[in-house]
Amino acid sequence: MNKTILFAMALCAVLAGCGHHHEHEHEHGEEGHAHDGGIRISPERQAALGIRTDTVTLGEFREVIRTSGQIVPSAGDEMTVVAKSDGIISLNGLSEGSAVGKGARIATISSKEIGGGDRLAKARISYETAKKEYERDLQLSQDNIVSETHLDQSRLEYEYAKAEYEALAAGSSASGGIAVASPLSGFIKSFHVKSGDYVGTGDPVATVSQNRRLRLRADLSEKYFGKLGQIRDANFVTSYGDGVFRLKELGGRLASYGKASGGDFFIPVTFEFDNKGDVVPGSYVDVFLITSGGGSCISVPLGAVVEDQGVHYVFVQDEDGEFQRREVALGGSDGVRVPVTKGLQPGEVIVVEGAVHVKLAGVAAVPAGHTHNH
Repeated sequence: MNKTILFAMALCAVLAGCGHHHEHEHEHGEEGHAHDGGIRISPERQAALGIRTDTVTLGEFREVIRTSGQIVPSAGDEMTVVAKSDGIISLNGLSEGSAVGKGARIATISSKEIGGGDRLAKARISYETAKKEYERDLQLSQDNIVSETHLDQSRLEYEYAKAEYEALAAGSSASGGIAVASPLSGFIKSFHVKSGDYVGTGDPVATVSQNRRLRLRADLSEKYFGKLGQIRDANFVTSYGDGVFRLKELGGRLASYGKASGGDFFIPVTFEFDNKGDVVPGSYVDVFLITSGGGSCISVPLGAVVEDQGVHYVFVQDEDGEFQRREVALGGSDGVRVPVTKGLQPGEVIVVEGAVHVKLAGVAAVPAGHTHNH
C-alpha cells in the first residue's frame, strides 16, 4: 500500500471523527440552537420571555368585514354653550380638555369697553324704570285715569325688562361681567372663540361633552349590502393605542344602519358603547364588523402569527419540545383572532404568545453563512 493511499485513509478517518464530534454538538447543543429546523428554548427561558403555548382546537368563528370608521359623541352627551350677551369674552384661564361641573363658569363677557356700554347696567336701569312705570299705571288705573289697554302694555314692558335683567344678573360676576356657564358636567371639548374676541348674543363659545357614551360609525362598502342585516357586533383599533376595543366588553349595541349610501358608495353602520377606555371622540379607527354568518374552524390569536416577506407562519411544538416553523394560510381577522384555513390540525400545540421571541431565537442560533448540511 503506497503513501498516497495511506494518507487518504488517514484523512477520511479525521474527517469522520470531526463529523461525529459536530453531530454530537448538535445533539447536545445549547439553548436556542437550531437542530433540523427546530428551535429549542428551555421552559425557564420561555417563562422569562413570556412565551406561552396552547393546543389547537376547532371553534366557532364569525365572518368578519373589515372597514374604517369614526368615533363620534352620542346624542345628548354633548352641548354647545352660547353667549348670553354682546361683549368682549375672557376664557377664565381654561383650555380644551379642562374638566367642568354643571353650572361652572367657562367664560365671562364684558361690554363696559364697547360703544353700547355695560349691558347688565342698562338692563337694570330698564327694569327699574319699567317697574316704576307699571306701579304708577297700576295706581292710576284704580282711579280710572289710565285705560286697561295702557295698563296691559305697561305690564308687558315691565315683565320683559324683568326677565332680561334677571337672566343677565343670574350669571353676573363680582366685576360686573356676564358669566357663560356649563350646562352639564364633563370636559371642554373645544372652544369656538379665544380671549379678547367680540361675541354677539347667541354666538357659540364652547362645546362641552360628558364623554360618557360614544358612537362608532362604520363605513360599509355597498358590495356588502346583502350582509347588512347579518351584522351583530364590532371590534375596533385606534391609531394611538396597541389594544383592540371589543364593543361586547364596552356595553356596546348596534344602534342603526342605513338603507342607502350617501353618494360615496358607503353605508353607515352605527354602534353605541360606554367610554370605559382611552377613546378620543372624533378619531378615525379600523373596524372589524362581526356578522352572524360563519361556522366551526381553527382560529388562533393574532399574536401567534408571524409574517416574513408576505408569508405567514406559526411555531408548532413537536414531541421533543422544539419549535418548528409552519407556514399557514389565513382568513379574515376580527382584530383579536384569525382563522387558519390551511397548515394546522386540531390537537397540535403552537406558540400563542411571544412568537416573535421564538423567531429571534432561531435567527440568533444560526450564524451568517452557517448551514446544517454536512
